[in-house]
Amino acid sequence: MTSTPLVRNLPFPVFATFMGLVALCQSTGLQAQGLGVASLGATGGLNIPSAYVLDSGDMALSVGNYQPALIGNFSYRRNYSLGFGLIPRVEVFGRFADYQNPKATLPGLPDINGPRDISANVKWQLPLDMAGLPKLAVGATDVSGGAVNFSSKYAVASDEYGPLRWSLGYARAKARKNGSKVLDGAFGGVEFKLGSTRATALAETDGTQRHAGLRYYSEMLPWLGDGQVVTTLQRSFGVSNMAGRKADATSFNVSLVLPLDTDDSTRKAKADAVHRPLKPISVMAGDGMTATAEDRMDSLSRSLRASGLDRVRIGTLGNEWVVEYENYRYLHNEADALGIVLGLAAEHAPTGIARVNVISRKAGLVVFETSVEVAAFRNFLRDGDAGRIKDTMGFGRLAGYDAANVQWAAGDAGAAQHRSLLRVELKPLLNYAFATEYGAFDYSLAANVRGTATIWPGGEVYADLVKRLNNSSDMEPGRLFASSLHRNGLKTLAVQQSFWLGPRLFTSVGVGKYNYQAYGTEGESILFLPWNEDTLHLKGSYQRNKDNTLPSREEAYAASYRWKFDTQTWVEGSYQQYTDRSTGPSVTVTRWFGDVAVQVFARKGGNSTFVGMELSLPLTPRQGMGSGPVQLTGTPRYAQSLRTLITNAANPGNYVRPDAVRPVNLNYKSEVELLNAGRVTPEYIKEQVQRMRESFFLYARDQIE
Repeated sequence: MTSTPLVRNLPFPVFATFMGLVALCQSTGLQAQGLGVASLGATGGLNIPSAYVLDSGDMALSVGNYQPALIGNFSYRRNYSLGFGLIPRVEVFGRFADYQNPKATLPGLPDINGPRDISANVKWQLPLDMAGLPKLAVGATDVSGGAVNFSSKYAVASDEYGPLRWSLGYARAKARKNGSKVLDGAFGGVEFKLGSTRATALAETDGTQRHAGLRYYSEMLPWLGDGQVVTTLQRSFGVSNMAGRKADATSFNVSLVLPLDTDDSTRKAKADAVHRPLKPISVMAGDGMTATAEDRMDSLSRSLRASGLDRVRIGTLGNEWVVEYENYRYLHNEADALGIVLGLAAEHAPTGIARVNVISRKAGLVVFETSVEVAAFRNFLRDGDAGRIKDTMGFGRLAGYDAANVQWAAGDAGAAQHRSLLRVELKPLLNYAFATEYGAFDYSLAANVRGTATIWPGGEVYADLVKRLNNSSDMEPGRLFASSLHRNGLKTLAVQQSFWLGPRLFTSVGVGKYNYQAYGTEGESILFLPWNEDTLHLKGSYQRNKDNTLPSREEAYAASYRWKFDTQTWVEGSYQQYTDRSTGPSVTVTRWFGDVAVQVFARKGGNSTFVGMELSLPLTPRQGMGSGPVQLTGTPRYAQSLRTLITNAANPGNYVRPDAVRPVNLNYKSEVELLNAGRVTPEYIKEQVQRMRESFFLYARDQIE
């Protein structure tokens, strides 16, 4: 299909309106509504991309039923897309398009008769921010391997004038087997705000078809994490299918644009909005209180335990307080527990105590230390000015004090009572096959219940019990994906020991029964480099299954270097032996947005290379159940990935290979369980001070009389 100039593709009324509005709105202020998601899987208009991109840390989830007419004629049409503002000026989208004429098929036989395609899209906004110059971006659609249905490369310019937003671009598409192309040639469109409403009208051409539509942008919704819902209704015009018949159609799209992180100004505003502000420091100093230092330590101990923390112990070291605690309630981020402890300690500290040292424990093992000046933190709680706090904050991965030199308080305040005897964690397990010839989504869903008990410092015994909840027919025994069906029963029973070999080498080793009937061992070591924030990682597992007719074993390991570009961006290079015994390198880019991590990875094992994306997030309340004999929690880190095999001469087909090139997957992830998912560096903790203040006002303010 040859491309034609934009003016010939645009209907004359649309083109005239576009030019007229540009002339009328040159001097009008910008009125941005937000960003919509085009059906092809990128921020933009109805179908075309714009030069705008998702803000770093924003996620966009969309569903719609648009289908290009030249793809074919299908009664079932669905587009799903998931996008992230991965780094500033770069957005990455995954798109699943499923166009079918549903038909009854026997179990285990293909049900496909149209495109069922997973594709990856990327867009980069050029760093050219100059007055009078529009935004410029380049991008590509359908860059993954396998079938080619929506492949295109493009450049686009966009700008806003008052109520008008416009985009103009040019694309070159790769033809499908039937010769049709999507997003090819010159394209462009306009979006016009309708008065004082939050609705807009759109008109555009994508180089092959013309469209018009209406779009509505909701307000930011606090109950939805400050997300914005964007709904779109569109109609195509002058469209013909491959048989030459008229194929104009109406379609819809609904998107949710959600910020994954909360900025410091928002956290400060939430803390300042508390109805009961703290007393001024001058009032605290002269209010005639006669409580002794011991009384204040007892009061602090009661407040910390009332906040749901465990192993609380308080003592003095010269003119400083030492506060120890263990946290299994605030599992999104250890910064929440730190904010509660530092805030309560600073408010309870008597005259003469200049500094508070907080010792964080996990499984009875000291994992890191944070300290701050009492006066500075008191002022920070009242005015939210973080500058002084960051200057006076001290930090260590391993406590730099001798506990024997601390004068621990008498009674409960210095007893470090262990109240959580059994922790019960509930998390989902999901195996799936996505976008195959046999089904759009085949799955096996199960619940994993883990019970964990600390038996000595650093030592834990844990058990995983799995209960299958539901599955698709193709996951049934004897069917195509039967190997991915979850089993019921005791999956894991193991003892795990974690310890420090010096101040910078952390190691965790486990032994027991794994994967229902295999016996073996697994372990992980992390070396914190002394000259920067980077880390070296070694992990491996060995399992031997003696219940089979022919005993089998699984050996997998990985050695990696994690380069921390900054506290939110990590690049990790590894050499691995995968669980299928293939070996090769891997590279993973991790981007943190608050407590959500987005990973993009490539793994090569033998002749096979897989690329994909993983989303990792906490599946538990920010404030969970407090410490007690039995403590019920969700999982602090749930990860789900989507990957695809890169086709080449050795792998000409993008087949489902669930067991191929899988990295070592430890049953006990010590970095998650004990080290705040790796977020324990000094710079990271300093960046979380506004979050600490917010958590204090949300969860501990009521403990202050």
